[in-house]
Parts: sequence; C-alpha cells; structure tokens
Amino acid sequence: MYRFTALAGLLLATPPLAAQSAADKLEQVEQEAPLLLARHDVPSVGIAYIENGEIAWVRHFGYQTWGFPANEETLYNVASLTKPVTAEVILRLAQAGRFSLDTPLADHHMEEDVADDPRSRELTARLVMRHRTGFPNWRYETEGTLTFLRDPDTEVGYSGEGYEWMMKAAAAAVGEDFEKLARDLVFEPADMPLTGYTLANNWVGHLAMPYKADEGVYNVVRREPSASDDMRTTPREYARFMLSVFERDAVSPELREEQFTIRHEARYRPACKGEDRADFCPTRQGWGLGWTVYEWPHRKIYEHSGGDHGERALALYDPETRRGMVLMTNGAEGFEVIKALVETLDGDPIFLEFVNAPFG
Repeated sequence: MYRFTALAGLLLATPPLAAQSAADKLEQVEQEAPLLLARHDVPSVGIAYIENGEIAWVRHFGYQTWGFPANEETLYNVASLTKPVTAEVILRLAQAGRFSLDTPLADHHMEEDVADDPRSRELTARLVMRHRTGFPNWRYETEGTLTFLRDPDTEVGYSGEGYEWMMKAAAAAVGEDFEKLARDLVFEPADMPLTGYTLANNWVGHLAMPYKADEGVYNVVRREPSASDDMRTTPREYARFMLSVFERDAVSPELREEQFTIRHEARYRPACKGEDRADFCPTRQGWGLGWTVYEWPHRKIYEHSGGDHGERALALYDPETRRGMVLMTNGAEGFEVIKALVETLDGDPIFLEFVNAPFG
C-alpha cells in the first residue's frame, strides 16, 4: 500500500556529489529523500545528522503509517541497534562496580539448555559484546535449542543469544529490572524520554508501522525487554545516546579505549576476506564492546546496523571529525534508501565503496 513508483528511479540515476556543510547536506537530503522513498517503496525515513559532536539537524520524510506523516516523535523499531544500548548499560554498571565484565555469566544466570555443558562457565560479558560466545545468532537456527557451535573465545560469531544471557545475568546480579537500569543509567541522562525496550503508554500513536511489499509484517512490541532486538526510539534520541557514548565521560577513558579496540578481526564482505582484498576494505575491522570498529589509514568509524522484516536502521560515528548519523526506516528495502543518503551525508568514496559491497 506504500508503493510510489512514479519516475523516481530516473530522477536519481545520477546522484550529485556530497555537499560540504551541514546546511548544504540538509538541502540535498530534502531533495533526495522523497525520491528515494518512492524509488525503493519505503514508507519513511528519519535522519539525525551530527557535526562537531552535536546534533546539527533532524528530519523525517514519508509516513509512519498510512496517511500519518513521520515526525519527531515517530518511534522506529531499530532491531539490532538495540545492542549498543544494552552494551552501554553493562559498561555503566561495570564502571559503578555493580557488575563485572569478566565474571562468568553463569554465576548470576544459567540457561537450561547448556547447564550441563562446562563451556557455559566460560561466558563473560566481555566475550558477549565481542561476539565470541560460540552460540548461533538465535536458537531457532539450532532447532530451538541453545547450543554451542564452537568453543567460546575461539571465533567471532554474531549472536543475539549471548546478549540475552548477558542482560539476564546483569539484572540478576544487581537485583533490578533491566528496563529500569537502562532508564536510570542511559535514557534519562541522555534525554531519551520516548525510548524503551518494552511497551509504554507514551508510545500510543507514535509507532512506525513496518512494511514489506506484498507481505504481511507484524509490528512487534515487546512486554519483556530483549537485549538484542526491537527497542523503540527516534533518530534524535538515538543520536543523543551516541553522543553520550562518544562525547561524554559516563565511563572511564580506559574503559572507552577498551570498548573501541579491535581484539579479533571480523570481516563479512567477500571482497574484504583473504589476502587479496579490495582497495576500499578497512585495514582492520572487528567488534569492540557493542560496536563494530572500522579502521582505514585515513579514518576510523564506529558503526552498527539493524534490520528486521520491515525495518532497517544504521548508526555510525567518526571520532576524529566528530561527525555521525542515524538513519531509521520502516520498510524492508530501507537499506537502499540508507546507502544513498550515506553517500550524501558522508561523501568519502572509499567508505561508500565499502558500504555498497555485498555481504556473504
């Protein structure tokens, strides 16, 4: 029902070069975004652009649901962009001495499926955030039973299950609900009044409806928090969260340095695997604590993306230039919109080649 075919594809055949100032970029985005939504059949996109370590502007285009324009209070399901927020809660608990990054999670919570496996005692929050648990992403991939695919701390393997265990262990260790911990430690200090893991009264009328052409898509709203998925937030509030991480001092400089240090390489694009890598590939890339870190000779980027059946989102930050962006969509083809807008907002041809390279 959101199909806007028109001739948008022809109009976007030759994208202009990225502008330099925040104001020029905004002007270009205001021209491009409606056409991109039409071309890729995506209902809406919300964008927060950061420059000089501050939010320069926030804009919304399209509809959060049919006939209702997206706006500053539209709440997007950001899927796996939930994970950096969960990681930040854990780091702030660790900073306060309330939870250890290196104590076995099993000391506080045990998953029944692996209770008899001695490897379960090896899991720590640090391993979870670096995606070295040995678990699949989700247990449904192993016939509904959580199991180790490999020994912990031997390979990088992206896992939402690890995050779920870490959240339960942290909540049990401090004796508080994780949603409350997130609100006290992250949401309130960063001025994120609408953001949350679970259904809240102030969400009524603000939820972006996910969309996938010719398919029914459920609008997932959780009543129990997930550490990995389905958090609701706005581009402005997520940008505020990012700045509270990258520009503030909620945790020690030493812990921040650890958070953004690559310990193990993790490459997901075929062009960047092996010794014969494409010129656009990062010199190094891998997981920090909650964020992907990309390092080129000329720049460094912290990034995370999120995607479910009818939602796509991206957040990234360059710590040297102190520029960043948050892009949220409620369409299954949202990454196509996001990639085109990243071209306008970032403009680095090497990074753009990398962004457009296929996964596999």
